[in-house]
Parts: sequence; structure tokens; C-alpha cells
Amino acid sequence: MTPDLLPELLRFQKRPRDYGRTLGAPLFQDEIRDAFVGALYESEDPLRVLLFIEATDLEVRTLRWERLCAPIDDTWRLLATNQRVLLSLYIPAITERRFPPIGNRDLRALVLIASPDSLDRFRLAPFDVQNAVDGVRQALGDIPGDVLAHLPDAVVFPTLDALCEQLTKREQRSSLLHFVCHGKVIEGGETVLFWANAKNQVEPVRATRLLQRLADLNGPKGLPHFTFLCSCETASPDAEAGLGGLGQRLVRELGMPGAIAMSEPVTVKTALALTSRFYPQLRQSGQVDLVLCEATAGLAERDDITVPALFSRLGDRPLFSDNLDRDLTSAEIEEGLKSLQTLLQERSPVVIPEFQAQKAILERSLGAEAVVLNSQARQERYQALGEINTLCDRAVERWLR
Repeated sequence: MTPDLLPELLRFQKRPRDYGRTLGAPLFQDEIRDAFVGALYESEDPLRVLLFIEATDLEVRTLRWERLCAPIDDTWRLLATNQRVLLSLYIPAITERRFPPIGNRDLRALVLIASPDSLDRFRLAPFDVQNAVDGVRQALGDIPGDVLAHLPDAVVFPTLDALCEQLTKREQRSSLLHFVCHGKVIEGGETVLFWANAKNQVEPVRATRLLQRLADLNGPKGLPHFTFLCSCETASPDAEAGLGGLGQRLVRELGMPGAIAMSEPVTVKTALALTSRFYPQLRQSGQVDLVLCEATAGLAERDDITVPALFSRLGDRPLFSDNLDRDLTSAEIEEGLKSLQTLLQERSPVVIPEFQAQKAILERSLGAEAVVLNSQARQERYQALGEINTLCDRAVERWLR
């Protein structure tokens, strides 16, 4: 990045496409340009660009990389809205925390929506909480979830303590976090979210405080795999001059597989429109980068549509998958046991006692995924699943006679 580009980039701050073209021109040169164009031409599937900013120079780190443009069909196009090229900002994790693979049945959302009283103290405008809740619930569709908000039908108030309590409930696991609230970067490069206390007064929650509380949570359920931050400046490049944006830190410090955050102020209208398109598509494929790009397709001409940024460690992996090249998750085992019990009662009730014995073994460890079990418990689970498979074979033989 040559110094003479910086004044030009500053001149294009309000013109994302010109900014992205100016940013991309020195990157996509010579061999890199030829390799990119060649790969795009040869690929039948969308081409993934994982952008890792290794430079320590603050002038480089604080650039608006989510606006990057690349040469596609002899013109410069924004990668953020181009479905042929999927851009994600790759963030290596600095933690050893494990996130076991999950399947479609493991999708469950924990939604926190806060527009407390006295926001004017921070020069922030209130928004309609009920409208936001209704919009997110509609977007989630059949993805189950709980809402933290100051509303009669919410499970609890949108406080930090309540969030942590919900995440540690043993009877359910939240694999998705969704926040709708105000946010901003303060002096020193710290992201602040404006949540509420039990009396619906503003409670500013610094990113460091939130991350420390989340980092202390463990147990068999683990942390959510993905966070959608519908909050202004939660991925602000300006924060890179300090501690980093909250979106970046969720991936880097907690090891979360993916997070979508906003690099600048974003209107509630755009945030909710993006949400309404995002979750139905996510349920279909699990490919977060593709889904984000698809969600922007009908919003591409909005001034703030380049604000969302994806930070990820997923690469070309989906957020969830039902392929059986992994251990079954607890949710999948529970669903399977429920369905199998009904079928056995109808078609082969003679094996029910044996089934119940193996089911009891499995239920002892269903609060945890296989990767966090000790070797004995993991072996017991595998053996019980094997015995149940054998019972299924016997039941089918009896039913076919």
C-alpha cells in the first residue's frame, strides 16, 4: 500500500465503490490479478476469497477492507455484493477453545434486543423493540430461540447477567447469537454496546467486559458458533487502532467460527431487512459467506449495504452440516431416539426393553458433545449407539417377516 493512496481513499470515504476500486487496484496486480481471474473463470462454484490482514501497520489495518473491489468481467466490482466471489475477513484464533461440529437440528437462537430509556444521554435515538423482535422472529422461521428484551413475552431482560445465564442452561443450547442494539467505538478503540438493566435504563457494556464474561462460560454446552451483531460500529476499522472491533474479537479471542458485524453506523431498516433475508437462506445451506452475499442481493443499491462484514474461521466449511462424516450431536441423538421409540412401539415392541436400556446410557451424556467427553464416556456412547443400530436391524427383520 503506497502512501499516496491514503489521501485518495480518504476522499472516497462516502463512495464505497470508488473506495473499493482504489483499495483493490494495488492488490490485484500482475500474478495475483492473473491468478484471481483464472480461478474465477475455471471455477463452476463461487470463488472464496479469505482475506487475512497480516500487516501491523495501523494505516493498513484500519482501511475499509470490507469494501474491496476486484476485476470481474473487465470491470471493478464490490466483492461484498457479488455472488460469484465470496469475501470473508479471515481471523486466526488465539484460543484453544473447541467448537464441535453441529447439524441443522442444533440451530437455536438467543436474541438480545435493547432500546432502553435515557438513550439521549449518549445522543442515541430509541427504536421500536417490538417491531425488531417481530422482524427477527419472522426471519428465524422454524429456528427455535429465546428473546431477551423489555417486553411481556420475552424470557428475561436484555442484561449481561441474563445473557450469560441463558447460555449456561443445560436443557438447551444456543448455537446462534443475535444482537439488535446501539453500539459505537469510544476513545481508545473499545467497542461499547448499549444494553439495559432490569429497570430498562441504559447499561453500556464494553466489549472487553462482554468477552471476559463469555470466555468464563464453558460446561458441556459451550459457546454459540455464530453471532450476528446488528449494532453500529461493531466491526469498525477505527477500533483496530485500539483493541479491535467486537466482531473481530469474538473470532480472534473466543475462537467463534463466525461473526457478522457492522463497520459503520447502519440504519435499523437495513439491519432488519438484511436479517429477514439472511436466516431463511442460512437454514438451507449453512454457508455463511454465500448467505450474506445472497441477503444483500435485493439491497445492493442502499448506501449502507457495504457496512456488514463477515469475520470467520470457517473457510469453505459450512456453519453446520448434516453429513455423517462427524460424530452425531446431542440434538441429533435426542431426535433420533424420540423418532425410533415411536417406530419401535408400532412395529417391533418386543425390543423396547433393550432399547430403553441403551437409551438410558445415552441420556447420561447428552448434555455434552462427544469431543468434550472423557474416553470412558465417549466409548459408552459409541457402544450404545452401536447396540441401537443392531436393534434397528433386528426390528426391521422382524417387521419384514
